[in-house]
Amino acid sequence: MSDDTLTPGDLTDRIAETLAAAPGQRMLHRRGVTVIGCFRAEPGARELSSAALFSGEEVAVVARFSGTRGGTHDAETGDQGLSVRFVPASAEPTDLIAFTLPVFFVRSGADMLEFLTAVGAGPESPDAMGEFRRRHPESAAALGAGGGGAPSSYVGQRYYGVHAFGLAGPGGTTWARLEWHPDTTLEPLHARESSALAPDYLTRDLAGRLPARMTLRARLPLRGDPVHDPTASWAEPPQLLTLGRMTLETRTVDSDLDFDPLRVAPGMIAPRDRLAADRSAIYRVARARRRAAVTTTQVASQHNSNIQ
Repeated sequence: MSDDTLTPGDLTDRIAETLAAAPGQRMLHRRGVTVIGCFRAEPGARELSSAALFSGEEVAVVARFSGTRGGTHDAETGDQGLSVRFVPASAEPTDLIAFTLPVFFVRSGADMLEFLTAVGAGPESPDAMGEFRRRHPESAAALGAGGGGAPSSYVGQRYYGVHAFGLAGPGGTTWARLEWHPDTTLEPLHARESSALAPDYLTRDLAGRLPARMTLRARLPLRGDPVHDPTASWAEPPQLLTLGRMTLETRTVDSDLDFDPLRVAPGMIAPRDRLAADRSAIYRVARARRRAAVTTTQVASQHNSNIQ
């Protein structure tokens, strides 16, 4: 059973232990590539939100593509993530964290620890995942959404923000999930195809696809949709509004930016669900510990070089 009394520090320790994450290493999304580019909002976006990123001016972005799990081959990293930081020239930044899964597995950090423990139980506990599913029926939508094969490209997939943001504009606040749609959707690869490619084939593929363009859309809830439940699917067909276009231009050194689901600029309201708050707290703790581990390693290396 999940333990909702665990502090962010406790959760970070337990998740790192479950995933066997080394000090200074990301717990999840270790394999990734960072790209810089720009975003320009559509005129109608300003009616939804007064945030600077929707002003219609060109806004700088830093984006990181990644695979959720570790592994030695891109085809083995599970669902993909796309974290984007919007950096307006004279306003606070906003982070948008999205995944190729349209909904999430769990509703809290404690439940996430329970999920990761079940996934990592292995042959010694063959019923662990079944027990998790029984205790958490809300995980069914996310667990049933995968299995389509390995990704053929980072930029050929849709990425979904599972948390609802409030878009605050002249007409009031509109709650929406934000998602990225590629210009061209690429079919996934069969296992035989992906296994024949280089271990970092997604990173290699990206170089030949830049500049790449993706459209940001807002998915609006319909009557009765559970707005603040990241595990719940919303009714179909979706009501989608186009907010703007992102152009990813240049690959840069892979970034350890502290992407945070609660980092939003004025004109937007941060997600209100428990998972977003827990993820924000865990991310802060984990990044601080990565920085401390790197600093300790640098100090030790400098010390060793001085005495040689």
